[in-house]
Amino acid sequence: MNFFVNKAMGHGNSGVEHAQFYRADRFRERQIPFKLIFNELLPNLHQHMKEWNLKESEVINVFDFLMSDDPHEYALNGLKETYESENDVLWDLTNTQRIIKTKTSSGYVMKTLRNKIYSTEKEIYLVGDDRIILENGKHQLSWKVRSDKDLGNVMESIHLDEFNGSNYFFNTFEEMLSFFYEELEKIFKNNTYVLDRGSENEEALVNLRIAGHKFNLVEIMHAAHLSTFIDGHPVWNQYYQYMFDHLEWIDYIVVATELQKKDMQKHLKMANLPYGNKIISIPVGGVKHISSAKKWNKKQTMKLVTASRLHEEKHISHIIKAVKKLIDNSYKVTLDIFGAGAEYEALDTLIKDLKLNGVVTLKGLSQDVVKDIAPYDAFVGASYSEGFGLTYIEAISDSLPIASYANLYGAQELVSDGKNGYLAQFDRNARTEDEIQDNINNLAESIEKVFRNYNKLSNGARDVAEKYQAKIIAIKWDVLMGELK
Repeated sequence: MNFFVNKAMGHGNSGVEHAQFYRADRFRERQIPFKLIFNELLPNLHQHMKEWNLKESEVINVFDFLMSDDPHEYALNGLKETYESENDVLWDLTNTQRIIKTKTSSGYVMKTLRNKIYSTEKEIYLVGDDRIILENGKHQLSWKVRSDKDLGNVMESIHLDEFNGSNYFFNTFEEMLSFFYEELEKIFKNNTYVLDRGSENEEALVNLRIAGHKFNLVEIMHAAHLSTFIDGHPVWNQYYQYMFDHLEWIDYIVVATELQKKDMQKHLKMANLPYGNKIISIPVGGVKHISSAKKWNKKQTMKLVTASRLHEEKHISHIIKAVKKLIDNSYKVTLDIFGAGAEYEALDTLIKDLKLNGVVTLKGLSQDVVKDIAPYDAFVGASYSEGFGLTYIEAISDSLPIASYANLYGAQELVSDGKNGYLAQFDRNARTEDEIQDNINNLAESIEKVFRNYNKLSNGARDVAEKYQAKIIAIKWDVLMGELK
């Protein structure tokens, strides 16, 4: 079996989850078996699976597996019945939540017991989770919650009762996760784990390989692999440090672009790590259809669009400020923003402060980006770093020219200056207002260039799209999986 390994998914997802969904589509097309593994406690998981068209037989959740009446059957075929999640809260006389009882979408009951402790440092009472108990008939999983300022809520002293007729105790979540993978190895054979996210997943699986288990490990690079250089030596992105420390146990590393593949091979050589032959390039996303090239009349309003999580690192505020600059320079322009996330309120406030109501619109989450952005004229991106940038590919499939910061690796691979868009140079270390404004000015200029050369760029987007057809990417995955059999 081929497993795509991650931590969580939900209503709104990051590029990592969308990359998994896209890969799942390619595996389905080639009839390659797969299952997604999520290791977090997800009370609403099955509602969200329906939103993103995932079958019950295509997903294994660690907690669902451990709480199942028949773990073997669940692992093979998923849940037969799912539910709408419901909450019931017990409040004490001081209006404090004490017990939260949740019926999860999986059907088991989750009880969260909360404590109220006086903080002498902050001189207030703090309320937090103390213990969590999952119950499904005679099956029970319970643990103590420890609050850690860096790690958040940490599971410890974990009791698993009546799992396949036996009781177990784990000191940590990591121990429990290793147990899960050992049990999975008993059910499935000839396994390949495609690691998308979670150093705890990496550690558990690498340790099992060291202990003698026979399966394949494939790492997916969703971001830049390099942090900086110190005395001429590469310092790796902290999220991939464990992988770089254990490359001998990894069969392949999949990067999304040829540019990153070449850089990574060069940096491994600099670090005296003889594993450059393990790096292969398979685009994260591709196009299933290519729209006709667009034409733009200079008398028309520029209809700009962007789509991403609304998080600080996406710098959506820069796009809004670039639009403000264009309007101040007498351009007729609108911007629609698809996405959800923590920055929603801040962006909404910025739009009002800049008096851009009716010009810039927050459109909410899109479940079909290709369809939703098709009516627009051009796509704008402002992230400082993109491992690939699925939304760039989605824009290219709609023959939309792109204006973007020249980020590694997505924009520099997918956008060619003067062919299908324009790249804006930027200072990723910009901190002062003037430095950040310089970046925004460059982005605004790249948007202007797009509309000065629009028809040529839309034709160029079609040419780029030809290289990223979904059927070609599906074949690449088929070849890789075949090599690992």
